[in-house]
Amino acid sequence: MDDEKVLRDMESGREFTMEEFKAEYEEAKRNGNTEAETFEDYVKVSTEKNGFCEWIDEIHQQCEWCKEWDLESEMKEEAGFGGWLCRRCILDLQSRGETLYLKN
Repeated sequence: MDDEKVLRDMESGREFTMEEFKAEYEEAKRNGNTEAETFEDYVKVSTEKNGFCEWIDEIHQQCEWCKEWDLESEMKEEAGFGGWLCRRCILDLQSRGETLYLKN
């Protein structure tokens, strides 16, 4: 997914991969142009209703376990971790005997 354009700036029309957007966040943080403490906060604020970016095809979420971004439709929300898990991490956690509380 690193090379896939996933976000679009609604003002300029520029499209970003997740890596490009992370680089923009790091530059904004260095220059004092964002109040977001983490990249995850930056993505959340940027893609909210009044934000400046929109998801191109489908909403992406960050896996709470491996921290990789993936399509929301390919992930499951887990009540115990309080966030999203990718398929790979679900299988890994289940193989370790972890009990997961996946939402439908």
